[in-house]
Amino acid sequence: MDKISKKKSEKYNSIIDSALELFEKKGLHLVSIDDIVKAAGIAKGTFYLYFHDKHDLVSKLILDKAEKYVNEISFEIKEIENDVEFDETLRSYIEYLCSFLENNRTLTMLIDKNINICVNAIFEATDSQLFEAYKEIKNYMVKCGTAESDFTVKFYLYVELTVAAICNAVLRERPYGVAEVKDNLYKIILNGIAGEKLIERLHE
Repeated sequence: MDKISKKKSEKYNSIIDSALELFEKKGLHLVSIDDIVKAAGIAKGTFYLYFHDKHDLVSKLILDKAEKYVNEISFEIKEIENDVEFDETLRSYIEYLCSFLENNRTLTMLIDKNINICVNAIFEATDSQLFEAYKEIKNYMVKCGTAESDFTVKFYLYVELTVAAICNAVLRERPYGVAEVKDNLYKIILNGIAGEKLIERLHE
């Protein structure tokens, strides 16, 4: 990384880290862009070189921390070629999400109050590992005969459900804890996305 790129990366990370710390202390809605740039030690104009607005910052913050986490745990995106691999992939992705939220409670609190921003970030960041994982699942389901438009809507809804349910389990542990929630989420999502035919083939 050259000096210019390194300096840009440092400023970007400074904004991200300062914002997360402020959100933790005051809550998203009580933190202004002025607060963030002051904490990061940058000019306000510099903020807009990296982010359109505060919501764009939150989206990128969530994605940035998630991407760093999957790199830390050696998250691998594998091409799905059969039903068993699809089943294992779905299970592992739910496990990864639970692990991420359990190990990043500050971020989980932020996501919990802004589920829509979190989910939209996953679907809009087309150059991220998370989006690549989504594409692998979609490609396999389309290959199995699912209409792409049907899959996209269903998957969006299930991601929203999954993130909200796990956040609640992690932060409040009621009415159910993470272990109960993730096992049932897996069954609900598998049935809803894959359908009965694929489930029958898995049990043959």
